[in-house]
Amino acid sequence: MKKSILSLFCGIAIVLATSCSNNDDYNDNNSNTVAGYLYTTTNGQSTNQVIRFDRMDNGMLANETAYITNSLGGSNVSVGGDAHGDFDAQGAIKIIDNYLLNVNAGGNTVSVFSLDKSNGDLSLIGNTDSGGTRPVSITSTPVSGSTTEFWVMVGNQWNNPNVQKNAPNVERYPNDAFHAMDLTQPDASDAERNIALFRFNTADGSLNFQGVMDNFVRENGGPVEVLFSEDGSKLAVSLWGIAHFLNDGPSLEEQHPSRVYIYDFSNGVVSNPRFFEEEGIAGTIGISWAPNSNTTLYSTNFNVTAAKAENSMVVLTDTGSAVNKMANFNTGNGSDLDEACWTVVSPTGDRLYVSSFKGNIVTPFSIGSGGSITGTLPFETRKGVMPPGDSKDVYVTADNRFLYNTGAFQSFSMNIFDVTNGGLEFRQQIFLDNTQSGSGQPGAFNFLGLTGFDL
Repeated sequence: MKKSILSLFCGIAIVLATSCSNNDDYNDNNSNTVAGYLYTTTNGQSTNQVIRFDRMDNGMLANETAYITNSLGGSNVSVGGDAHGDFDAQGAIKIIDNYLLNVNAGGNTVSVFSLDKSNGDLSLIGNTDSGGTRPVSITSTPVSGSTTEFWVMVGNQWNNPNVQKNAPNVERYPNDAFHAMDLTQPDASDAERNIALFRFNTADGSLNFQGVMDNFVRENGGPVEVLFSEDGSKLAVSLWGIAHFLNDGPSLEEQHPSRVYIYDFSNGVVSNPRFFEEEGIAGTIGISWAPNSNTTLYSTNFNVTAAKAENSMVVLTDTGSAVNKMANFNTGNGSDLDEACWTVVSPTGDRLYVSSFKGNIVTPFSIGSGGSITGTLPFETRKGVMPPGDSKDVYVTADNRFLYNTGAFQSFSMNIFDVTNGGLEFRQQIFLDNTQSGSGQPGAFNFLGLTGFDL
């Protein structure tokens, strides 16, 4: 299982520093024509930044540009012991028409930028209170009957209580007293751990709070991702639970299960909540709806017990009254818990890609009719600087040629893969200029979100 992030990172800082000068293709703006743009957020210990890259037609990245949000990132290396303040989320950035919206986990706000789709440039319009604490994910769906308005849902995580290491050296965060409580009971913090609804107008870029739609008790954790179905009729929400990691195997005495909720959604109202939960499965992070479906959902689980090792990725189905597990799969080689976390469905709808935090791998799955998983393709491991506990968000270009994967927590890198008939082929790793101040310090930044568009 996972060793101390700090100890694993020791010794690679020199490699990282010397490798930064090797990004020849990254720095060569004349290597090809611009085909689109890519965006992530730094989510550091001070002001959050949105980072834009020119994406060249040959898949390389150029012209790293930072945009200030005027709100705080959520990193804090002094908390959480050997986890160095790590927390997880998917869907932190959303492009809506000619706007880019992102969450600011430390500032408890949502930034709205106008987006010039001719050159990828951003201009900050302003920040809006997220309606809770530590916003981490954002999703949208059109308002019925309107050509300019969208419903926007934000997941506010609050915190990520967790347990680390084996007995008798168990460490509980934020403290032992928290974990000694009956975490199934209501608490004042429930108000901050929620999903909040907004109405966004693309005519003027205004984002208006509509209300909190649901709260979550401490035992099952706060939201990690919120995601409307393609038709807007349903909302899925993943909760992190309470994970037990940095050990020989999670203990059911310390771990609390995560949940995946599905709600009906209509005209700004969520209703009929139902959820999937299974003992031994915690740390649910990425969720993706199957192509053209509002009933089949893929989810990934960071923290599973040895008995549930084959549940790194599960396929869920919504009956309208219950959320049931239909299938479950290993990621990676199946012999180790590589900590599957992030998901993306290919634009062609025939593959699901899963990024694993510890293993720094991406595992492709073949998608069949009705969203069923018909096979596992060979996983691909990142190259270069790859400390265990680094890979996070994934993005596939609209032309289905390239996959990008963030080295979000330690290497502060972007990793480029070619999409092939057989799966993926790693191409290159680049290091971000705007985050190299954190080299050698896990968690100095904790990139949130990865999205883009094509010209």
